[in-house]
Amino acid sequence: MHEGIMDNVSLGGKLAYLREQMGLTQDDIANKIHVRKTIIDDIEKEQLIRTSFVFVKGYIRSYAELVGLSVEEYQPYLDELSHHYQSYKMKNYSQNYKKRHGKKIFLMIVLVFLCALGVTLYYVNKENKSNLVEVSHYISPSLSKHVNS
Repeated sequence: MHEGIMDNVSLGGKLAYLREQMGLTQDDIANKIHVRKTIIDDIEKEQLIRTSFVFVKGYIRSYAELVGLSVEEYQPYLDELSHHYQSYKMKNYSQNYKKRHGKKIFLMIVLVFLCALGVTLYYVNKENKSNLVEVSHYISPSLSKHVNS
């Protein structure tokens, strides 16, 4: 269909070219497939979209159908993109795991510190109470009568 001229052009370039040939804007495509314009722009610039590959595949498929690009022309791109998303997903998973793991360790350290502080304060308070002397023993009897009256 678009052989020759379009052979060395990227998928994003093909989609943008076909869209323009139809007189459509990125907004038109975004409204027709119910996505934000930035997603259409990312597809045309071949940027990784931060969402599940299943959604990205659906966006590309819908866009390609709207502008008349055949499955044979965009499927190899989806296959290659799938590998990029797999490696991106694994990289993000390991980074998120490290973040979560670091937070757990920090919370455990804070918890141990608070427990140690609590135990220390308990024993210090207990020790102080046992050292207290009954003050009423030192009050003179004459003062004691005025207080009770």
